Amino acid sequence: MPALAMAEEEKYPMLQYDAQRTGNVSGIAPETGTLLWQSGEKTSGCIQAGPIVSDGKLYISTWWSSGMGVEGNGTDALYCLNESTGEEIWNNTDVYGASTAAIANGKLFVGTQRGNMTCINVTSGEIEWGKKIEENPSWYGVASSPLVVDDRVYVLCFSDGTLHAFSFNGTGLWNFSAGGEISRYSSPSAYGDKIFFAGNNSGQHALYCLDLNTRVAVWKFPIETEIRGSPTIWGEEEMVFFTSEYVYGKAHKLYAVNITTGDVVWNVTHYSSRASPALSHGKLYVGGSSVDTTFYCYDALNGSLIWKNEEMEGAIETSPVVADGKVYFGTYEADGTVYALDAENGSKLWNYTLHIPEGFGGGYNIASHPAISNSILFIGVANVGVLAFRDSTFWEGKVSLTANTTVSVTAHNSGESYEINQTTALGALDAAAEAGGFKYTISDEWYTSYGSFMVDSIAGETGDSVTRVGWLYWVNYPDDSMPVVGTNVYEVEDGDVITYYYGGMGTTPDNTSMVVRIQVHLP
Repeated sequence: MPALAMAEEEKYPMLQYDAQRTGNVSGIAPETGTLLWQSGEKTSGCIQAGPIVSDGKLYISTWWSSGMGVEGNGTDALYCLNESTGEEIWNNTDVYGASTAAIANGKLFVGTQRGNMTCINVTSGEIEWGKKIEENPSWYGVASSPLVVDDRVYVLCFSDGTLHAFSFNGTGLWNFSAGGEISRYSSPSAYGDKIFFAGNNSGQHALYCLDLNTRVAVWKFPIETEIRGSPTIWGEEEMVFFTSEYVYGKAHKLYAVNITTGDVVWNVTHYSSRASPALSHGKLYVGGSSVDTTFYCYDALNGSLIWKNEEMEGAIETSPVVADGKVYFGTYEADGTVYALDAENGSKLWNYTLHIPEGFGGGYNIASHPAISNSILFIGVANVGVLAFRDSTFWEGKVSLTANTTVSVTAHNSGESYEINQTTALGALDAAAEAGGFKYTISDEWYTSYGSFMVDSIAGETGDSVTRVGWLYWVNYPDDSMPVVGTNVYEVEDGDVITYYYGGMGTTPDNTSMVVRIQVHLP
């Protein structure tokens, strides 16, 4: 029974997770509204960008920190934060806006309020290159969120509806323009050799499908009002979904269009916000504007309503994210609220409301698109900063282990592979990781001297040698004493409960910030 202890990097690399803008993420997601951290005062400006996550770091832009009528210490900038703690790693005050960044090959691509498409070095935070693409930035600049496909970056300008294509080194490769103004926040999506985006030709709004090889429009689907948000693609069923703006007396709908022919498959009336739909397991999730603050779930194949939740009291400006059978989003209102609904039936699982103080000059509006990585939910809140949610009990369950069976684990620091008994505490962690869909890493730094491995990380939560915190384990807490041997040495028995917990001196499974609890069954 081979297994791999080398952790695959978990990330949320761009708006709505992937190039199809599905917002559909695998792995564990919070079952409770337990706040893990809130970012510092400097990030407490206006936040309309969504966070992205890669390699243990979170990136997000703020803007108009001093222009929202609120006195505070917010500073307009692009921020890099520690994913686990929210602590600032670096910031760049020359880069700010409402664009959700995209990351690839150690480069961060993001639009700015000044009208630039900018590339940032993810390690230093320094600008590698910037290109002025929005000649009339107005209030918004480039609020479109870049799309990375292969070794190309695509982004839209709102003032003339131009789609720009760049290489990673900043070379402008080509552009395509329908000529007219589009929604400030609309962003492209892609599937296969086609890219989909909003366009406007002399007042005729349309969804465009462009062949990436020939740069020729394959088709366009005309509608009466501008396209809101970004198209969401279901490649397997050859469908693309998008919403149009609510204008009294004109058609305002959620559309499903065939990506090959450009023909409509279905449509329903919808009072859209700037949010885009999310797609998961054949279901389409989308919220409404201030005119209709309902959150909807549709059958993506035929547009039939599966469920709706009318508990929200504010516009849903955030593009939802779906993970672990739950759908997450926020509301745009003075007392902004983060919601988690059951993705199957729409029932509310939890909510986290931010109440503005009496006399406060602004609101805790949520227009930031949520992200999930390493079982943590991230979302920005205006005049507050970034919030991170994670359950303290990360995973709990039963695993069956087999005597006289080994598993193969690989130390991340050396790359060496080892065979260990499955009936050890480490073997139980390996089985739990497989059952729970999370990753872990081990180090063999002490193996030569003591014959033991150290568990370095679980689900992206990594030990810190400076602060002397890390992963500990305890068998049958609190009834038995804490083990004094390594996890690969400790042999478990049927009925044992192994608790892995994160902390340092004085930490126990009762006061830890993260715990994995494994019940062992030996047939």
